[in-house]
Amino acid sequence: MPGFLCIVYHGIQGILKISAKDAVWAYFTEKFRIIVGASLVGQPVSSLVPERKARMRSTISFGSQHFRLEQLADGIYAALHADGGWAQSNAGIIDLGNRTLVFDTLLTPEAAADLQSAAESLTGRPVDAVINSHYHNDHIWGNQVYPADIDIISTTKTRELITTRGAEEDQWFRDYSQQRLDTLVAQRREARDEVAQALLAYTIIYYQAIIATLPKLQIRLPNITFTEGLTFMGSKRSAELITYGGGHTGSDAILYLPDDGIVFMADLLFIDVHPWLPDGDPGETRRILARVRNLHPKTLVPGHGPVGQISHLDAMVEYIDTLDSLVREAVTQGVAEQDIDKITMPRRYERWIFPSFFPANLKFLYQRQMSARVDAAN
Repeated sequence: MPGFLCIVYHGIQGILKISAKDAVWAYFTEKFRIIVGASLVGQPVSSLVPERKARMRSTISFGSQHFRLEQLADGIYAALHADGGWAQSNAGIIDLGNRTLVFDTLLTPEAAADLQSAAESLTGRPVDAVINSHYHNDHIWGNQVYPADIDIISTTKTRELITTRGAEEDQWFRDYSQQRLDTLVAQRREARDEVAQALLAYTIIYYQAIIATLPKLQIRLPNITFTEGLTFMGSKRSAELITYGGGHTGSDAILYLPDDGIVFMADLLFIDVHPWLPDGDPGETRRILARVRNLHPKTLVPGHGPVGQISHLDAMVEYIDTLDSLVREAVTQGVAEQDIDKITMPRRYERWIFPSFFPANLKFLYQRQMSARVDAAN
């Protein structure tokens, strides 16, 4: 874990940059008990935590139609999207012992409010801080349910992306969501295969949730940002918020719980779901997943799909490599870009959610390979 470079507090009075040597750092130390880098304590962060606790996993009964709760360890919960619900991604609740963290806020205010209520019910205290893993709407649109005195934390780049790429995408949703929904509903009526109907239904619900949310949507930006990482030191456990750069998007953060061997991966990992590649860098995704493997985690919570383990990192890389190989073969055979979506989906991916991502991923990889060929020729 590298020493952390910079923390920025985006407050009402403007932006205050804070280094580890600044006296004002006492504010953060008091509120979150954050240790910034090994240099402050004179030893690696990993030496500050006890041996990993025995893992436990069980479903927790909680009355939300948007997600189901799975207990991963004492005080650690994964909120997993429920079929038909408006969460549309996974999130996490982490009890540090004297503080409560929420990892990602889901797509809609309704789902986010349920998540906040679950966190307060399970830990017996209000949420202290919220983490945004990256800028995509299904992970941050729920920010608005949290009052101003609850801090929202992201990488500096993610905050920037929310205001730029995110704003552009929000406008696209305002302009085209109804049209997209109508098309999906028509496709589902015409689909004769039950699997295809079920997969289309998933995306239909996504757009229904977006259309319901847009009239009341208020984008709440993170007010604390970081460049490499933060470590939260609680009375029960520590939690390391880490970014290795951008793979799924221009900037992605994970939450690593070294005491328990658990990593909340957000969309750097999809399990039984087609990942969305076009907004990121497949090479960087491979590199980041290799670094996560070096953490030796036992349990991985993806941004989409069920809770997994370290072997699912390999499955994610295999998906990228498989599509890369399919596209490379097509390029070698002279297939034109407009025909790239005619490549047959491998059978092992046919039942994965978001099948429409497959042709989009192929086109993205095709453009990357063709661009690389042009660069090599020059």
